[in-house]
Amino acid sequence: MGRCKNDKILNKIGLDKINKLMEIDLAVLTDADSCVKANTRNYIATEGNTVSFNQYKVPADLFNCLAEGCRNSGTLMVGGGVGESVSMTINIPSDATEYFAGLITQYVYLAAKDGYTIETTIADLKDTNFTNADVYTQKLKATEERHYPVIVDLTQAPTSQEGNGWEASENGIIMKVSVKPDTATTVSNVGFSSIYVYDSIEDFETNDVVKVGCLTEVGDELSIDPVDASCFGGGYDPDSIAISKTINGKSITANNWKVNPLLSRGELTKGWYIHSEEREVVESTFDGRKYGLVQVADMNMDECAFTTAQISDNCNVTDAELQRLNTPVVLVVNERQYIVLDGTTTDINDAGKIIFHESLIGQKVIVSYPKEVEAEHFVANDQALETRRVRMTFTREQTDGVKIQYIYNNVLVTSFPEVLNNEEANFEIGLSIQRARNGNFFEKFRIRD
Repeated sequence: MGRCKNDKILNKIGLDKINKLMEIDLAVLTDADSCVKANTRNYIATEGNTVSFNQYKVPADLFNCLAEGCRNSGTLMVGGGVGESVSMTINIPSDATEYFAGLITQYVYLAAKDGYTIETTIADLKDTNFTNADVYTQKLKATEERHYPVIVDLTQAPTSQEGNGWEASENGIIMKVSVKPDTATTVSNVGFSSIYVYDSIEDFETNDVVKVGCLTEVGDELSIDPVDASCFGGGYDPDSIAISKTINGKSITANNWKVNPLLSRGELTKGWYIHSEEREVVESTFDGRKYGLVQVADMNMDECAFTTAQISDNCNVTDAELQRLNTPVVLVVNERQYIVLDGTTTDINDAGKIIFHESLIGQKVIVSYPKEVEAEHFVANDQALETRRVRMTFTREQTDGVKIQYIYNNVLVTSFPEVLNNEEANFEIGLSIQRARNGNFFEKFRIRD
C-alpha cells in the first residue's frame, strides 16, 4: 500500500529584515531651462558657401537627466570649403546685465571627424561690427558625426578682446560663432543649434540625491477596482490603479528639502532666528530727557513683530512683562513700556536701540529679539510642483542571498515631515507611484552576485 502521509513541503524563500545599512535613494530632478533662448533659424548673417535650416535635426538634451519635453530646436547648417572657417551671427535681445556673469550653452553639429577651433564673439546688440567685443576660443574633438555641446562661461576672462571688450547693457548681445577644422583637408560642414543663456552656474544644480536611512518600515498599498463585464466574466479597471508607499525612517541627508514639493531656494542671503539674552539697562538721553537703554547691534530691523522684553528676577511674572510701543520716534514711556528704534526716522546709529523708562536704569532685563545671521533662504509655494520630478530605488535581499533592486521612475511626494516632538525623530514620507513614460509603474531586477 502506498504512503498516504504528506511529510514534505517545497523549499521557499523569504525577505530579510530591514537592516541598519539599508537606504532608500530619492533622485530629485528638475530641468535646466532659460527664459533667454535663441533659435538659429533667426540668424542675421553667415559665412560659408551654403546655408539651410533643418527643423528636424534637433540635438538631444545633454544638459538634463531624463529631460521632460523638447526644448531644443532645429539646426542651421552652413557649408564651407576645404579647411575653411564657417560662422553664424545672431541677435539675442535680452537684458544682458542679468546674465553678464552667467553661461551661454549651444550645440555645434560636426559632420567630419577632426579637431575643431570654436570661436564665440560677444558684443553689445548695437555693436554690429564687433568693435568692442569679448572672444572665447575653445578646442573640440569630433569623434563621430553628431551634435556637440559648447559652453561659454562668462564668469571667466575671455581668450581675447576686440577694442575695449564687451560691456553688458540692457540692449542685449550680438553673438558670432565661428568653427574651423584643424586639418586643411577637412570639408567644413557645420551646424549651429539651440542657444541658451543662463544667469548663473547654479541654474545647472538640477540633479540631487536624497538618502533616507535608519529605516523602520517601507509600507506599500496597491488597489485596483474590479469591473463587471457584460459577457464572459469580470475584469479590472486599469484607470483605477493606485499605488502608494510610505517611508518611515530616522535619518535623512541634509539636502532633504528638495524632496518637499513645496520648497525651493529663495534669494535672500541673510535670515534671523529668535535669540534671548539678559542685559543691563544703562542710562541714555534723548532730546534732553533721561531714559534707560539696551542696544542690540545684531537685531534684524526688517522683522518688527517678535521683539519682547521682560524684567529679570521678578517673582511677579505678570508685572515683569513690558509692553512695546510701536513708534519710530522716541516718546515718553512709563515704567512698563519700551520702544524699539530702527534708525529710519532718527539717526541711523539708533537702529537696534531699545528705550525703557528711567526707573529701570541699572536693572536686568531679558530681551528676546530676531537675531540677524547669514543663512540659506527657502520658500514654500506651488511654483516647483510641475517642474520637479522624483525617482526612487532601493535594494531588498532574500533569504537565499538574491538581491532585488526596485526602481520607481515617476514618484509624487504626497507628504513630507515637518514634525516636532519630544521623542527620537521618526518621520514618514508619503509617496504616490505614477506611470512612467514607458507605461510602467515600477521595475525590478533580480541580482545574483
